[in-house]
Amino acid sequence: MRSIKVAKLSELSPGTMMGVEIEDKRILLANVEGSFYAMEGLCSHMAGRLWEGTLEGYVVKCPKHGSRFDVRTGEVVSQVKIPLIGKAKPLGTYKTSVVSEDIFIEM
Repeated sequence: MRSIKVAKLSELSPGTMMGVEIEDKRILLANVEGSFYAMEGLCSHMAGRLWEGTLEGYVVKCPKHGSRFDVRTGEVVSQVKIPLIGKAKPLGTYKTSVVSEDIFIEM
């Protein structure tokens, strides 16, 4: 595994999130009460950019159809309510670390 610097602490205040791209992967980076979490950034339902959704505590809501995911585990908290177009699946997560003023993701 290797750690890749993705942001500075000053760029991600508590209660906010951002999208980063590493090796052609879109990743959601979230700050919840000073702890940093990283997971796949595209919704597994219809590929909505999760960083453009809303963050409530540890749960991010997709801006496209409303699927909700726990940023700590990538697990689906609630499904979309649209029949016949599939369901959201859990998303992969990445370990984060902070060194000095920098945020890193392990790939």
